[in-house]
Amino acid sequence: MKPKKNLTRTETFELVIDGTPTLVKATSFQTYTMETQYRVSVNGSPVYIFGWNDALKRVTVLGSGNAAGNMPPKVAEAIGNQLYTRLAAAA
Repeated sequence: MKPKKNLTRTETFELVIDGTPTLVKATSFQTYTMETQYRVSVNGSPVYIFGWNDALKRVTVLGSGNAAGNMPPKVAEAIGNQLYTRLAAAA
């Protein structure tokens, strides 16, 4: 049996949040449970992991560590909405 290739795709897009242009680089990947998640860099920042949050019923930054807590809520929400739109379009 051939192993499945895990294809990743990196997309770059710009969002304007509260009048500030924000450059987002997102690379999709699949977890071992076959969930799609994203490695996201904002304006060249370290990587954040975004994915579906069942409790919130939306795509958001995952994790409870310092990195997740450093992202402003409006930025996380705007990126999550954009990624959700891309997930829906790919389905």
